[in-house]
Amino acid sequence: MKIKIYFFGKGNEITEWEKTHLQRIGYRVPIETLALSQAGLKDKALNLNKEGALLLKKIDPQDFVVALAETGKNLDSVEISQKIESAFETHGTVVFIIGGAFGLAPEVLNRANLKLSFGKAVWTRNLVRLMLLEQVYRSLEISAGSNFHKV
Repeated sequence: MKIKIYFFGKGNEITEWEKTHLQRIGYRVPIETLALSQAGLKDKALNLNKEGALLLKKIDPQDFVVALAETGKNLDSVEISQKIESAFETHGTVVFIIGGAFGLAPEVLNRANLKLSFGKAVWTRNLVRLMLLEQVYRSLEISAGSNFHKV
């Protein structure tokens, strides 16, 4: 069991709050974050193509890939927990992908085993990363049967 989070940005933008979540998650399962260089191209198609190719090189064929996308499924915390637990059993590693300024390339979305949305609103990558870490932590606590999730 392992979790990886890929995002476009700088590694030093991980906040103290995110570090706290990473530490808490790390008690349950190994987790790593990987900041990828943004393509920085003004042409959307070229930008998506370049970033998509970079992402696809990082993903192993057996990984369970969760793409954060506006058009993804809106799941509650229990459903997310069930998806992650099932993915651990069948794939071992769960890879979460947060797109760049233009989102994710169609090839990346096609590779994804699950497209997950945090609503129709557009969020900054920093906020998405924090929301994702909160949901991953919550999911692991739900799977472990702890009292953290009170609904």
